[in-house]
Amino acid sequence: MTQASDAAEPEHLTQPLTWLEQVKLHMRAHNSAPLTSQQHERLQIARANGVEPWAAFDQIVGADNVQF
Repeated sequence: MTQASDAAEPEHLTQPLTWLEQVKLHMRAHNSAPLTSQQHERLQIARANGVEPWAAFDQIVGADNVQF
């Protein structure tokens, strides 16, 4: 069996995501509408207060912001 090398991974896949990138990834997964300026401000406050990205998405953006 051949082991895959970590070097085979593209660099952008091996770098950790920023806090806001994680929130935006959750938004894409839930097909959320773009952030309003108020939501963006609230996310910045949540990040400063140590709220995890998923919890911040759930509390601030949530399922009510889904577009079809």
